[in-house]
Parts: sequence; structure tokens; C-alpha cells
Amino acid sequence: MTLRDIAIRRTPCIGGDMSLRRAWQLMLAENITTLCVTNADGALEGLITLKDISTANLDGLDNYVLSKAAASYDNVVDTLDGTVLAGDPAGKPVTGRIVIGAGSAEQMENAIHRGDVVIVSNRSEGQLTAIEAEAGCLVVCTGVEVSRIILRVAEERGCIVISTPHNVYATGQIISQAVPVRHCMFGGDILTFRLDTPVEEAARSVSGVRHRYFPVLDESGRCVGMVSHRNLMQTV
Repeated sequence: MTLRDIAIRRTPCIGGDMSLRRAWQLMLAENITTLCVTNADGALEGLITLKDISTANLDGLDNYVLSKAAASYDNVVDTLDGTVLAGDPAGKPVTGRIVIGAGSAEQMENAIHRGDVVIVSNRSEGQLTAIEAEAGCLVVCTGVEVSRIILRVAEERGCIVISTPHNVYATGQIISQAVPVRHCMFGGDILTFRLDTPVEEAARSVSGVRHRYFPVLDESGRCVGMVSHRNLMQTV
């Protein structure tokens, strides 16, 4: 009996550009804790687990995380349930830090560097200061209306403006979840099996391994799903 004959879980595969937040939401919807990360041809690139996502969230003190991970502004918009008010984020990576735009105009000028993603409230003065300090992106919280003057200046300065319904605290908490899974996935020596792998052989291979799920590939090397450690042990 081969793996083709047992219940392989046909889990969805995701691309490496998907945000951690969307990957987590997919895990909840599918009631799984591991996702296969594949390229456009379906070939396996890595694995992302719920533990990986949790670790990334708990270690979210690095305000350079979006730029280090080459997170796209598309992911930022999606993660924040945002609406683009100015600029074109399509295909553009974040190049600066995450900054909370609080304090006086002078304090903000000293805190903001070129390309930073600045999270602000409804204060027009703070919004304008961030743009004039060459922020790459302005995230305006709680869905407040942004004046046409601010939006015009943002367009002139090449600053993307995103409106989010979340407050400043929540936005600061979840924005790092825009990091692409490729940045946190395990892409090393992954134990995989083929559909024609004998079940007993697969069971022997995983007997001393602590992972719970293992990718299964078809004859062309494309990922078709996963088999669990428990399923293998119960089958032999």
C-alpha cells in the first residue's frame, strides 16, 4: 500500500508572498497548523506553521521588520483592511521603519526618516509633518477623513496614504503581520514523500521526527497535500 491509497489531506498551498495574517486566517478556516509554500509551478519551497507565525508576532519589536522582509505595500493594505487614498502601492516594497507618529511636529520631524511607514491619527498637522519628512507611507487610523490638501501634498511627494478602520494601538500591533511567509517559513531539508511511497517506508521515516505533517508530492514534484504523523502510525 502506498500513500496514494490512504487519506492525504488536500490542504491548500500558498505563495511565499502571502502575508502572515492571511496565512493564519487560512489555517483557522481550514483547521490546520501547517501550510505548504510553493512557487508558481507548484514546486515546494517551504513550510509555514502556526508556531512560526506565533513566534513572529511575539518577536514583533523590530520596527525594521517590514523592510527586512521586503514586505509589499499590497500586503500592508490587506493586513490593515485598508483603503488606498493616495499613491500606487502595487508591487512596491516597504523600505523604511514602522513609526508611530505621535508627539509634537518637531518630535515627529526628528523621529521620521525617508521611506518610513508612519501611523497617525486624525491630526492634520501630524499627517502633513510626516509627509514633509519624506515618509514613504502614511497610515491614517480609525477611518477618519483626510483633507484634499493633505492628499494632494502626498501625491506630489510620492507618499502612499492608506486609511484603516483600526485605531493607532491595533494598527501598531498588527502591521508587522504584513510580513510575507517567505521571511518566516522553514525552507531547509524538508522531509517529503511521493504518492507512490510505501506507507510502511514513510512510517519508518517519521518515527523519530517531531513534526506533525509532511508534504506529499506527485510524479512531477508538485505538492498535492500533506500526510500526518498520526495517520501514518495508525495505518501501519
